[in-house]
Amino acid sequence: MQLARAAIEGIEAVWQVWSRARIVHVDPVINILPNPEKPAEAADAEGHRLAQYQAWDLISGRLWPGVGGHEKYLDIIGVNYYPANQWIYNLENAALRQNDPRYKPFRTFLAEVYERYDRPLFVAETGCEDDERACWLHYMGEEVRHALAAGIPVQGLCWYPILNHPGWLDDRHCHNGLWDYADDMGYRDIYHPLADELAEQQRLMREAVSPP
Repeated sequence: MQLARAAIEGIEAVWQVWSRARIVHVDPVINILPNPEKPAEAADAEGHRLAQYQAWDLISGRLWPGVGGHEKYLDIIGVNYYPANQWIYNLENAALRQNDPRYKPFRTFLAEVYERYDRPLFVAETGCEDDERACWLHYMGEEVRHALAAGIPVQGLCWYPILNHPGWLDDRHCHNGLWDYADDMGYRDIYHPLADELAEQQRLMREAVSPP
């Protein structure tokens, strides 16, 4: 609630300086399924899934209006989505993979967010590591185009990160960017499979949004 209040106060401060400023609110989208061996946990699993909307609901005034939220504050929505954003509730090593029949296509996340808030949106973060990078971008681009074809106003798709980086927790060399670490001369090797897929997705996106 305090973070929502801070967001609202921050928006008002920005608008006092520039009334035409656009505001983006970014959060991950997730899917949490109940453990089929524990049907009594189904309601808890769904409650945790719906909690992904709490911040947007607070800011838009749909939840606890006393916080000061209003629809005007929920301008543009950014969604973050990664391969591990679907899992089984209260189960170790429970991430769902794309070959699991319970895996929900990403386009349905975009549809649910748009139906709920009726706001323009974009994919603020997506990515993965190692040899799966190009395949993941291919999947995400295809899903965004399906959403566009269904009339969902997806404004963009952002790969994160653009540069490989040390792991947040263990300082390991994460191969998840387009370029690797710089050498002593400042040169960075590019990961060509991702670069090629990025160029292809840019071409396909231009075709998807161009008038017939």
